[in-house]
Amino acid sequence: MLSVQRRSVQQKDPDETLMREYVDGDASAFEQLFRRYAPRACDDPERAFAHWFFQIAHHLLVDDRRRAYRAHEVPIEDRDRDSDRTGARDQVADREQLGQLLRGLSAEERDVPVSAKLEGIEYFELAAQLGKSVDAVKKLASRALQRLRAASLSAASPGLRGRS
Repeated sequence: MLSVQRRSVQQKDPDETLMREYVDGDASAFEQLFRRYAPRACDDPERAFAHWFFQIAHHLLVDDRRRAYRAHEVPIEDRDRDSDRTGARDQVADREQLGQLLRGLSAEERDVPVSAKLEGIEYFELAAQLGKSVDAVKKLASRALQRLRAASLSAASPGLRGRS
């Protein structure tokens, strides 16, 4: 008799109360919610089912991607410690590689991009120092940067050197 009274009270309970009861372990609360909403889900079976299905699939996909992303997270304490060591090593390696790449250029090719990009000297100043036109200095800088990029790419991927 008590369960019949409880069910009749549950029918009048808001959905949130039934969900709380379900979360607390009362399976009959979920059954009550299901019976309450099942007829509405079946009013337009094709549309309702498709919408329901794709909503669930979408939420599962989002949850899966979040879970995969979080699996790759590194605690900030570990990341800072590792990034300091790795960052310093990478900077030294980058400087060494840049030095090697620059040594592969002529003195003029090396001086123009270094002066323009690193020291901030304007092209018109470099043109006056070199006795060239501004366009000639820009072309020289462009060619030097292209050679640096090409040399950097070939150094980064040794297996691709012989293929071009």
